[in-house]
Amino acid sequence: MISPDSPPLRDPAEPNQERDPKIDPPDRPIFRVVIADDDRPLRAGLRRILKDDGLEVIGSAKTGRQAVEMTISLKPDVVVLNIRMPNMDGLTALRAIKSAEPATKVLMYTGYSSLDYLTEAIANGASGFLVKDRSPTNIPDAVRAVAMGEMIVDSNLLQNILINIREKSPKKPPEDFTDASGLKDLLREYKKSARPDDSSSM
Repeated sequence: MISPDSPPLRDPAEPNQERDPKIDPPDRPIFRVVIADDDRPLRAGLRRILKDDGLEVIGSAKTGRQAVEMTISLKPDVVVLNIRMPNMDGLTALRAIKSAEPATKVLMYTGYSSLDYLTEAIANGASGFLVKDRSPTNIPDAVRAVAMGEMIVDSNLLQNILINIREKSPKKPPEDFTDASGLKDLLREYKKSARPDDSSSM
Protein backbone atom coordinates (compact mmCIF):
# COMPACT_ATOMS: atom_id res chain seq x y z
CA MET A 1 0.00 0.00 0.00
CA ILE A 2 1.25 3.46 -0.85
CA SER A 3 1.39 5.66 2.24
CA PRO A 4 0.29 9.31 2.34
CA ASP A 5 3.96 10.23 2.60
CA SER A 6 4.85 8.49 -0.66
CA PRO A 7 5.72 10.70 -3.64
CA PRO A 8 2.77 11.36 -5.96
CA LEU A 9 2.28 8.96 -8.85
CA ARG A 10 2.64 10.44 -12.31
CA ASP A 11 1.95 9.05 -15.74
CA PRO A 12 5.08 9.45 -17.89
CA ALA A 13 2.90 10.20 -20.89
CA GLU A 14 1.81 13.41 -19.17
CA PRO A 15 4.07 16.39 -19.84
CA ASN A 16 5.96 17.42 -16.76
CA GLN A 17 5.00 21.04 -16.26
CA GLU A 18 8.23 21.64 -14.33
CA ARG A 19 10.45 20.59 -17.23
CA ASP A 20 10.31 21.03 -20.98
CA PRO A 21 13.24 19.21 -22.60
CA LYS A 22 13.11 21.53 -25.60
CA ILE A 23 13.78 24.66 -23.56
CA ASP A 24 15.63 23.35 -20.51
CA PRO A 25 19.10 24.79 -19.95
CA PRO A 26 22.02 22.48 -20.81
CA ASP A 27 23.18 22.38 -17.18
CA ARG A 28 20.25 20.28 -15.93
CA PRO A 29 21.30 17.26 -13.82
CA ILE A 30 22.93 14.42 -15.75
CA PHE A 31 21.83 11.15 -14.19
CA ARG A 32 23.82 7.93 -14.57
CA VAL A 33 21.82 4.97 -15.85
CA VAL A 34 22.21 1.20 -16.19
CA ILE A 35 19.96 -0.58 -18.70
CA ALA A 36 19.07 -4.24 -18.00
CA ASP A 37 17.20 -6.21 -20.66
CA ASP A 38 17.84 -9.47 -22.48
CA ASP A 39 16.70 -7.94 -25.79
CA ARG A 40 19.86 -6.60 -27.44
CA PRO A 41 18.15 -4.31 -30.02
CA LEU A 42 15.99 -2.85 -27.26
CA ARG A 43 19.05 -2.16 -25.10
CA ALA A 44 20.73 -0.41 -28.02
CA GLY A 45 17.61 1.65 -28.73
CA LEU A 46 17.20 2.71 -25.10
CA ARG A 47 20.88 3.62 -24.89
CA ARG A 48 20.54 5.90 -27.92
CA ILE A 49 17.33 7.54 -26.68
CA LEU A 50 18.73 8.18 -23.20
CA LYS A 51 22.06 9.52 -24.47
CA ASP A 52 20.32 11.79 -26.99
CA ASP A 53 18.38 13.29 -24.07
CA GLY A 54 21.56 14.04 -22.14
CA LEU A 55 21.54 11.08 -19.74
CA GLU A 56 24.70 9.08 -19.12
CA VAL A 57 24.36 5.35 -19.81
CA ILE A 58 27.17 3.74 -17.82
CA GLY A 59 26.23 0.07 -18.20
CA SER A 60 24.15 -2.39 -20.21
CA ALA A 61 23.20 -5.79 -18.74
CA LYS A 62 21.50 -8.74 -20.42
CA THR A 63 20.73 -10.74 -17.24
CA GLY A 64 19.39 -9.93 -13.81
CA ARG A 65 22.65 -11.01 -12.19
CA GLN A 66 24.64 -8.65 -14.41
CA ALA A 67 22.28 -5.83 -13.45
CA VAL A 68 22.96 -6.43 -9.74
CA GLU A 69 26.73 -6.65 -10.29
CA MET A 70 26.79 -3.45 -12.36
CA THR A 71 24.70 -1.61 -9.79
CA ILE A 72 27.07 -2.57 -6.99
CA SER A 73 30.20 -1.69 -8.95
CA LEU A 74 29.00 1.40 -10.85
CA LYS A 75 26.43 2.82 -8.41
CA PRO A 76 24.08 4.37 -11.00
CA ASP A 77 21.34 6.82 -10.14
CA VAL A 78 18.74 4.74 -11.97
CA VAL A 79 18.47 1.16 -13.25
CA VAL A 80 15.99 0.54 -16.07
CA LEU A 81 15.11 -3.09 -15.39
CA ASN A 82 13.18 -5.70 -17.35
CA ILE A 83 11.29 -8.44 -15.45
CA ARG A 84 11.68 -11.58 -17.59
CA MET A 85 15.43 -12.13 -17.95
CA PRO A 86 17.72 -15.18 -17.76
CA ASN A 87 20.03 -15.91 -14.83
CA MET A 88 17.89 -14.06 -12.24
CA ASP A 89 14.58 -12.44 -13.07
CA GLY A 90 14.04 -8.72 -12.72
CA LEU A 91 12.00 -8.84 -9.51
CA THR A 92 14.70 -10.88 -7.75
CA ALA A 93 17.30 -8.48 -9.14
CA LEU A 94 15.23 -5.56 -7.84
CA ARG A 95 15.31 -6.92 -4.29
CA ALA A 96 19.06 -7.50 -4.51
CA ILE A 97 19.69 -4.01 -5.91
CA LYS A 98 17.64 -2.24 -3.25
CA SER A 99 19.32 -4.32 -0.55
CA ALA A 100 22.85 -3.56 -1.79
CA GLU A 101 22.34 0.01 -3.05
CA PRO A 102 19.17 1.48 -1.52
CA ALA A 103 19.90 4.94 -2.96
CA THR A 104 19.69 3.63 -6.54
CA LYS A 105 16.26 4.10 -8.09
CA VAL A 106 14.79 1.27 -10.14
CA LEU A 107 12.42 1.81 -13.05
CA MET A 108 10.78 -1.45 -14.15
CA TYR A 109 10.32 -1.58 -17.93
CA THR A 110 8.48 -4.70 -19.01
CA GLY A 111 6.20 -6.18 -21.62
CA TYR A 112 3.84 -7.52 -18.95
CA SER A 113 1.00 -5.25 -17.81
CA SER A 114 0.35 -7.33 -14.72
CA LEU A 115 -1.09 -5.87 -11.53
CA ASP A 116 0.64 -8.65 -9.59
CA TYR A 117 4.02 -7.66 -11.06
CA LEU A 118 3.30 -4.00 -10.36
CA THR A 119 2.33 -4.69 -6.75
CA GLU A 120 5.39 -6.84 -6.10
CA ALA A 121 7.72 -4.34 -7.76
CA ILE A 122 6.46 -1.33 -5.80
CA ALA A 123 6.41 -3.34 -2.56
CA ASN A 124 10.07 -4.24 -3.09
CA GLY A 125 11.25 -0.70 -3.70
CA ALA A 126 10.76 0.06 -7.40
CA SER A 127 10.22 3.76 -8.12
CA GLY A 128 8.39 3.20 -11.39
CA PHE A 129 6.67 0.63 -13.58
CA LEU A 130 6.24 1.13 -17.33
CA VAL A 131 4.89 -1.21 -19.98
CA LYS A 132 6.81 -1.58 -23.23
CA ASP A 133 3.81 -0.84 -25.44
CA ARG A 134 4.41 2.80 -24.53
CA SER A 135 6.58 4.86 -26.85
CA PRO A 136 10.20 4.56 -25.63
CA THR A 137 10.62 8.30 -26.18
CA ASN A 138 8.92 8.74 -22.77
CA ILE A 139 11.71 6.83 -21.02
CA PRO A 140 14.12 9.78 -20.51
CA ASP A 141 11.44 11.81 -18.74
CA ALA A 142 10.54 8.79 -16.59
CA VAL A 143 14.20 8.18 -15.70
CA ARG A 144 14.68 11.81 -14.64
CA ALA A 145 11.44 11.75 -12.64
CA VAL A 146 12.34 8.67 -10.58
CA ALA A 147 15.90 9.96 -10.12
CA MET A 148 14.42 13.10 -8.54
CA GLY A 149 12.15 11.16 -6.18
CA GLU A 150 8.89 10.83 -8.11
CA MET A 151 6.99 7.60 -8.61
CA ILE A 152 6.00 6.68 -12.15
CA VAL A 153 3.27 4.18 -13.01
CA ASP A 154 1.86 3.42 -16.44
CA SER A 155 -1.55 5.11 -16.80
CA ASN A 156 -3.19 1.98 -18.21
CA LEU A 157 -2.18 0.06 -15.10
CA LEU A 158 -3.45 2.86 -12.88
CA GLN A 159 -6.80 2.66 -14.65
CA ASN A 160 -6.90 -1.12 -14.11
CA ILE A 161 -6.17 -0.59 -10.41
CA LEU A 162 -9.07 1.84 -10.08
CA ILE A 163 -11.41 -0.53 -11.92
CA ASN A 164 -10.26 -3.39 -9.72
CA ILE A 165 -10.94 -1.37 -6.56
CA ARG A 166 -14.41 -0.42 -7.77
CA GLU A 167 -15.30 -4.00 -8.73
CA LYS A 168 -14.15 -5.37 -5.38
CA SER A 169 -15.96 -2.73 -3.35
CA PRO A 170 -19.19 -3.93 -1.70
CA LYS A 171 -22.18 -3.04 -3.83
CA LYS A 172 -24.76 -0.91 -2.04
CA PRO A 173 -28.15 0.01 -3.49
CA PRO A 174 -28.55 3.75 -4.10
CA GLU A 175 -30.13 5.42 -1.11
CA ASP A 176 -33.30 7.43 -1.43
CA PHE A 177 -32.48 10.64 0.39
CA THR A 178 -35.79 12.30 -0.46
CA ASP A 179 -37.40 10.69 2.60
CA ALA A 180 -34.57 11.59 4.93
CA SER A 181 -35.68 13.43 8.04
CA GLY A 182 -35.96 17.13 7.44
CA LEU A 183 -34.62 16.99 3.87
CA LYS A 184 -37.93 17.76 2.22
CA ASP A 185 -38.39 20.81 4.44
CA LEU A 186 -34.84 21.92 3.65
CA LEU A 187 -35.45 21.64 -0.09
CA ARG A 188 -38.73 23.50 0.25
CA GLU A 189 -37.01 26.35 2.12
CA TYR A 190 -34.25 26.47 -0.51
CA LYS A 191 -36.74 26.75 -3.37
CA LYS A 192 -38.62 29.46 -1.53
CA SER A 193 -35.45 31.49 -0.93
CA ALA A 194 -34.37 31.03 -4.54
CA ARG A 195 -37.51 32.77 -5.88
CA PRO A 196 -36.91 36.32 -7.15
CA ASP A 197 -38.03 39.03 -4.77
CA ASP A 198 -41.21 40.59 -6.23
CA SER A 199 -40.35 43.95 -4.67
CA SER A 200 -37.14 44.19 -6.69
CA SER A 201 -39.09 44.53 -9.93
CA MET A 202 -40.93 47.62 -8.73
